Amino acid sequence: MMLPDDAGGRPALEACGLTLSWDGGMHVVAEGIDLDVHGGEVVCLVGRSGCGKTTILHALAGLTRPVRGRVLLHGEDVTGQPGRVSYMLQKDLLLPNLRVLDNASLPLVLGGMPRAEARQRADGLFARFGLEGTQELWPSQLSGGMRQRAAFLRTYLMGNEVALLDEPFSALDAITRQELRTWYVGMSRELGIASLVITHDVDEAVSLASRVLVLAGSPAEGKPSAIVGEVRIERPGVDDFSITHAYVDIKREVMGLLGAEVAR
Repeated sequence: MMLPDDAGGRPALEACGLTLSWDGGMHVVAEGIDLDVHGGEVVCLVGRSGCGKTTILHALAGLTRPVRGRVLLHGEDVTGQPGRVSYMLQKDLLLPNLRVLDNASLPLVLGGMPRAEARQRADGLFARFGLEGTQELWPSQLSGGMRQRAAFLRTYLMGNEVALLDEPFSALDAITRQELRTWYVGMSRELGIASLVITHDVDEAVSLASRVLVLAGSPAEGKPSAIVGEVRIERPGVDDFSITHAYVDIKREVMGLLGAEVAR
């Protein structure tokens, strides 16, 4: 089992001074983006719809190249290199014609691993991901929460222990969503996964993350977004953090930052 990075060590993923554009530089979406995520840590990037969260995720995933700045993976420059980190979209996107085990092991097969070996490796993780007994089922036979667990396993098997997650809980009902958030935090810590989650849901960010990065700006109005603050979260040892005064105070702080104007 991979252990989480030391909090003082090199981050698993870093963005260094990213400036991003939708059209190669004419329309700047975000600028001066600096962030880092360590192994075993869940960091949320929260911002209003249209402020450029997904654009930042695309740059970190190597799907688009920044106008300026670099993306580092375990200290290596991977700017503009797709396939170096795991990326999970809002929908689970399980293939309906493949059984759950074959869906989960698909990244290994596409990477050149023999199918039997890939299935064996994925199968060894089914219990840890809460999927034991579902290996030979079809995706249509799974609940929404179980489908999402299978998608998380597939994302993990893409490699590098770095996961970029785009609103991964938004399609679930409220009870399943909260259960899966709690499970994901514990599982990612256990496996040493560095997770960056983007969301516009402040409650989700505060419930999920050890750090919340707040993105503010209005690119559509010619005001590029920037990270205007970071809120660190230390949870007290209570059953329901969401009903504590600390939770309310943190949420108020995040909401205040969301209303901030980007300094120029």
